[in-house]
Amino acid sequence: MRRVISTTAIVMCVSLISDSPLAAQDRVATIVSAARKALGGEDKIAGLKTLTAEGPFRRSLGPRDMEGTVTVTIARPDKMKRVEEMQIGGMVGGPMIERTSVVAGTTSWEDSQNRGGMGGGGMRIMIADGPRGGGPGGVVPTPEQQNEARDRRMRVQMYRLTAALIVDAGTPWVDAGIAESPDGKADILETKEETGRMLRVFIDQNTHLPLMVQYQDPKPMIMTQGMPGPGGPGRGGPGMPPPPGAPVGGVIDKGPGGGPGGGAGIDRKAEAMAGAGGQVPSPEEIQKRVAEMQRNPPPMGTYAMSLSDYKKVDGIMLPHKIETSLDGEPNEEWTIEKYKVNPQVKADVWEKK
Repeated sequence: MRRVISTTAIVMCVSLISDSPLAAQDRVATIVSAARKALGGEDKIAGLKTLTAEGPFRRSLGPRDMEGTVTVTIARPDKMKRVEEMQIGGMVGGPMIERTSVVAGTTSWEDSQNRGGMGGGGMRIMIADGPRGGGPGGVVPTPEQQNEARDRRMRVQMYRLTAALIVDAGTPWVDAGIAESPDGKADILETKEETGRMLRVFIDQNTHLPLMVQYQDPKPMIMTQGMPGPGGPGRGGPGMPPPPGAPVGGVIDKGPGGGPGGGAGIDRKAEAMAGAGGQVPSPEEIQKRVAEMQRNPPPMGTYAMSLSDYKKVDGIMLPHKIETSLDGEPNEEWTIEKYKVNPQVKADVWEKK
């Protein structure tokens, strides 16, 4: 994965323009108006009701990469569907995972399907969502709390993407100053997400197009273990590690990552167990591992979605490359090969089949 533009490369200096709330709001209105004009005009943005974007992605996941394709469908103001088909990097013909996530107003759902296997083994994905405990002795969330956390997480992901595409985060922007770098200056707009954390968008002062969206989320947590096999804990004999390129089982908390629209999500834990003849852990063991992760949440990290390769699609300027970094290090690349502006979206798209 090639290196993306890091936050530190762009943001060299942040300075507030005025102490006057009225002047600050006037500046915000001017910045947003100029951005909408650069994107295609107020009428075009107001008339954008539905949008689809699809193309290949590659995401860093600990020591390995996941790659595949992403299709995102947005219906403003409050619906988004994201479908990922992904494959563990380096595994030609290996297992594929299809993950679907949908938010529609105040409801949401997720589903994962797995195809293929490794020589008679398989892959199983177990997902648990919900608010994390507050430390040792933290309480495991109820199913209702998990559903509320999933709804919140997915709404936040949707608004991060619409903020990047059309400078719309669903809540009012405030002036956060100016960022300077050797390449020029960018106006910074800021708003508070439903999580209580800040979301920032950087608008190029020359082109008036969005350059970057910045937010904070828990860093990824990854635990791996060797695959049990016929001869012992490693495939091929006692203590032997899996062959090069083979996936390993373990608990993976990808954090929000995933850049545009997603990745795994703020409170997602994914349990991936694979291998020929491997032992899949019991539901009780999975729940025990998930609860441990909830009691010991990961530290926060700064994510930055860098937007580039703008092209006009049906009169609207849209980025065709979105690269996400975590604390300045590459996390995901998404190359959008096809947009559709205002496609007809059937009502059952938001329903779980």
